[in-house]
Formats: sequence, structure tokens, C-alpha cells
Amino acid sequence: MEENHEKLITDNEILELSLRMEREGQAFYEGLSQHLQDPALKAFVKQMHKEEVQHEKLFKVMLAKKGDQLYGWEDKKELQDFISENFKTDIFPPLEDVVQDGSKFENLQKAVDFAIEAEMVSVEFYSLLGDFCENLEAKTALLLLEKAERDHIKEVLAIKDKLLRQK
Repeated sequence: MEENHEKLITDNEILELSLRMEREGQAFYEGLSQHLQDPALKAFVKQMHKEEVQHEKLFKVMLAKKGDQLYGWEDKKELQDFISENFKTDIFPPLEDVVQDGSKFENLQKAVDFAIEAEMVSVEFYSLLGDFCENLEAKTALLLLEKAERDHIKEVLAIKDKLLRQK
């Protein structure tokens, strides 16, 4: 009988990864707000930051409540593969890496494009977590997070549109 030596990520590690993702989003949006001149855009991005803070708090609660309970993620190869493919590096790159070269507009455009891509990965990740989750309370929270991240995509697309019109 052939043994599977591939180390599967644990439920706790998945929740810790979710926390990291939300913290990266916070740092990204906080930094992005400092590069925006338009007061409405700046306020909007600061609100995105606040929402990421709330998401982090939700994952902290989930982690605290979880204990030894299994959520159903521990043996899902599809989820493991998604994590391996998408979380080798930070989801949100450090903003300094994005805004270091080029014109201010190009920097903002690039930052917004990164945000859109990162929010899309978040949606897919939370959707997969929800699909495989066997805990009703956690599944409900994940569905709400998925919806919030979908809303973020729409909101960041609106920022991109406004930036393009200001060009």
C-alpha cells in the first residue's frame, strides 16, 4: 500500500492563513489611502481597510471557538491545491513594491489592479472553505465573508473607473 507523504494543511492553519490574508489587505488598503488625493476615494479605501479589520476579528473568533472540532477542510485535495497555487506569496503585495516606479497614475492603477485580483482570490478561497465546511456557524460566516469580498470587487472596480475618468 502506497503512503501519501504530502502534508495536508490543518483546519487551524487554514484559519491562520485567512487571518494573514485579512491583515495583508488591511496594510494594503491603509497604504493605498495615503497615495490618493481625491477625498471620496481616500475615504472609500479607508472603509475597505476597516472592513478587512472586521474580517480579521471574525477569523479570530472562529479560531477561538473552534477548539479540536474539525471543519471538514483537513482532507480536501481541491482546497489544498488551491492554497498551494495561490498562497505561495502574499496575496496583497507590499504597496511599496507596487508604487515604486512610473507615474503616480500608473502606480495607483497597478495598485487597484492588484486589489481586484486579491479580492477575487479571497472570494474563491472563502467559497471553497464554505463549500467544504461542515460547521454550520462557520459556514454561515464564510458565506457572509464571500459576499463581502464580492462587494469589495465591485467597489474596487468603481475606484478603478473613477481613476480612469480622472486621468
